[in-house]
Amino acid sequence: MLEQELLTTDIQLVRRLNRDTILGLIRERGPISRTALARLAGLTPATAFSIVQELEQEGLVREKGIGPSQGGRRPMLFEFNPQSRAVIGVNIRSAQVLGVLTHLDASLRVTIARDYELEPNADVVQLVKEVIHELMAASPLPPEKLIGIGVAVPGLVDVDRGVVVESRNWGWEELPIREMLAQDFDLPIYIEEDDNALALGEWFFGAGQGVSNVVCVKIGRGLGAGIIVNGMLFRGPDNAAGEIAHILVDPEGPRCHCGNYGCLDRLVSAPAIAERAIKGLKQGAASSLRTRLGDDLDRVTVAMIAEAANAGDRFACQVMEETGRYLGIGIATLVNLLNPDLVIIGGGVILAGAPLLESVRHVVKLRALPVPGRRVQIVPAKLGVEAPAIGAATFVMLKERVLPSQGLARFI
Repeated sequence: MLEQELLTTDIQLVRRLNRDTILGLIRERGPISRTALARLAGLTPATAFSIVQELEQEGLVREKGIGPSQGGRRPMLFEFNPQSRAVIGVNIRSAQVLGVLTHLDASLRVTIARDYELEPNADVVQLVKEVIHELMAASPLPPEKLIGIGVAVPGLVDVDRGVVVESRNWGWEELPIREMLAQDFDLPIYIEEDDNALALGEWFFGAGQGVSNVVCVKIGRGLGAGIIVNGMLFRGPDNAAGEIAHILVDPEGPRCHCGNYGCLDRLVSAPAIAERAIKGLKQGAASSLRTRLGDDLDRVTVAMIAEAANAGDRFACQVMEETGRYLGIGIATLVNLLNPDLVIIGGGVILAGAPLLESVRHVVKLRALPVPGRRVQIVPAKLGVEAPAIGAATFVMLKERVLPSQGLARFI
């Protein structure tokens, strides 16, 4: 009996891997014929034809005309059908819940953002539910084509249990967020840590496409990184990999809540950047931010500073260049440790453009070891503020097997 069960399991695994291979080839190379798929996948024509038929019945692939003759009958061509399904991705941000409704190619159909005040009594989960309800109501596809909900959450997350183990800024401990959402939605629900979600979205659909080793740094209220090594998301045994906030950058720097001085988080996070800018403005620095803020200088945000820097405001450029120097020290440490091909920087700071990025690149070139320093490319996130939400939706697509997951063992 055990041998029979093992044989059945092996057959199912091989079938799944073959299905992923065919789906991946159609997605990447379509329109393509079944004969070409069989050849490229190393499968018999009968196996390839059977899998294509299965995918066509599911609506994941569709016919796309007739191809040229290769000496016999002209073959039918098939392509990926990203409009066959819809997915919801939600990102819990420091002052906003942002949700997207997307097709299987991450093309956004609907984006909804709802602001909130981060305070002890804030019912953020209820706000998440409201955003999801609005996205479901806005879906152009029938309900049965909505395959699931992904939520990108700040803090330490137990992905398997769907629980936020700890989120300091939100005051959450052992929060069963998947269970709470399941009370309202009869759909598969997946929870992912927001830095990992950013990395997953950018790697599958954004700046990291086709790159095997990527570090994605997210700068917001806190600081973190998602790490992809050899095409797999590296979580660590406690799902805590990528916690870069307390890399020591400046021993003479400001005191961090962890008790040390000069941590990366204390110098590069959104509150730290705003704090430096506010200090400079109150000391009389000339800036276009004064016109925008008037006497209420404490209202300055990282997005405002970044936009001003991109517009050429000298003071804002100086703030972002200093931020880039600190961030460059932290990223040089990651480059020496992980030897990535690519580092992607996400968060509102990327609106600053060259003042930030050129400063980061200059410091990494000086501080990283020569060989990994020459290899690494440092670029802004491509998917913008929606990236973690798109990443959460991507996680759903992989878990529900509507995207090829071969080689992504950590995702399935």
